[in-house]
Amino acid sequence: MMKSRVSRSFQALACAATLLAGCGGSAVEEPLPPARTATPVPVAQADHERIAQQLYLAYLGRAADPAGLQFFAGASSRAMLPMDLGAMYWRYDADPGLRQVLDSLAESPEAFALYSGEHEAAVTAMYRNLFNREPDPGGLAFWAGALEKGILTRGQVPVALLAGAHIDDLRMFERKAEVAAAFTTALDTPERAATYHGEAAVAALRQVLGKVTVATTEVEASALVQEALAQVAASPAFPRVQAIVRARCVACHSVTPTMPGFHSAPRGIRFDTPEQILADARRIYVNVVETQFMPYGNQTSMTQAEREMVRAWYQAGAGR
Repeated sequence: MMKSRVSRSFQALACAATLLAGCGGSAVEEPLPPARTATPVPVAQADHERIAQQLYLAYLGRAADPAGLQFFAGASSRAMLPMDLGAMYWRYDADPGLRQVLDSLAESPEAFALYSGEHEAAVTAMYRNLFNREPDPGGLAFWAGALEKGILTRGQVPVALLAGAHIDDLRMFERKAEVAAAFTTALDTPERAATYHGEAAVAALRQVLGKVTVATTEVEASALVQEALAQVAASPAFPRVQAIVRARCVACHSVTPTMPGFHSAPRGIRFDTPEQILADARRIYVNVVETQFMPYGNQTSMTQAEREMVRAWYQAGAGR
């Protein structure tokens, strides 16, 4: 049987990666490793759950919710997925069951929103979700070019990145997945599980997962899980705070300001996304509540009640 166009093209990409090795960047410094194969022996449920958790992290940038974990662990078992996400790249063309699982994640509205925009923006988001770092210039150009030429789809790039990742990046991904799994396990009551729902809760968790490093200890990982639980629990207030920020702050602090006289966000501070708001929660609290310096001159007419809402949101643990 002839190999598919994508398989042939990826072999060409592997050769190109060798040529680019002198350009710097961990994604292209060495040839890709040999193809990994699935284990032929029976796989434990815990291993299917581990793979499901890693799929959530790679394609959705977050920990699985308990119901989603069980669903995709079951899908992993039925499709007999390899117990290595990198190996999934090599089987993508030849395995319809595997392809269906990956495509169902990659084509979900959540993944589409996470990896939307230009190819370089999508690849950058993938590096952040997988490895908690920015892509090196060579790697960014390499993978964005593969997307631009149609050699790979966005559904293939996360597992392709893992197939060719250096050991440090693989360790980073595995450590981050372990912390994500611990968070899912901690959603052990109906009340806790119910808090992990919606855009704000997901954004809060992604921010905490972004703090994981290869050197994160068990004690530090446990603390991060507790921090994530607190952030997610505080997230129900977030939609109201986001509405306040959009009404009173985004006129200036946006990639496309609408306030007359502003052509770019002051000091580059933007509040267009939940992640940007959460990352700057402390700054928002200080300027809106403590000093009341912002909005500047209160040109957007922020009310005292709105300031008190921001106070309650921040003091409940937002952004920390």
